[in-house]
Amino acid sequence: MHIGLKIKELRNLKLWTQAQLAEIAGVSERTVRRLEATGKAENATLLSILEALDTNPKELENMFNEDDTIKEESKEKFADIGFLHRIESGRELVRIISSAHQYGYDYHDCKTEEQIENAQVFLSVVADLLDIWDMIEIGQRFNYENDLTKQIKELEELGLWVFGDRQVNEKNNWVTAIIEIYSKDNPMIQKVKLDKDMVQKNK
Repeated sequence: MHIGLKIKELRNLKLWTQAQLAEIAGVSERTVRRLEATGKAENATLLSILEALDTNPKELENMFNEDDTIKEESKEKFADIGFLHRIESGRELVRIISSAHQYGYDYHDCKTEEQIENAQVFLSVVADLLDIWDMIEIGQRFNYENDLTKQIKELEELGLWVFGDRQVNEKNNWVTAIIEIYSKDNPMIQKVKLDKDMVQKNK
């Protein structure tokens, strides 16, 4: 997770919009959007935003250390996932994230700034939808599915493919949605049965 996604988490905890955070921090809404999407901002701007969020660089560093610990635990937890299926539409993606209790995500092979930014924005949108999916009306869900399809196609135009699957803990029926992005040229990608692409996860 880059700093922009952590800023977004802190903003959401306060139930602020990007515009509200921008106003309180004394920066433009565009600056907040860019920071959350790319993790990039001038030092003075970042300090203003952190102050508005009642935190500071040291506390933010501690949050990242906590995230690293959780990530290591997650790696062990998800180690038994053998394959992730390629996702080519918003509807396929929604079937994975709907009613999931938590979200595991990552992106690989991104070499250009455009690839990184699009991958991060996409994964942030999926995380937001997972949080609110059960509250979205049926009619609106179709619109979100279409928007997700467009974003998936945009990633494909950049040479990135989306993969995912659901993992269910048999002990408590806890559902984890796993979504990851890989370059279409990644050697782990295998084509099987009717050209259904899958990526094999390292164990």
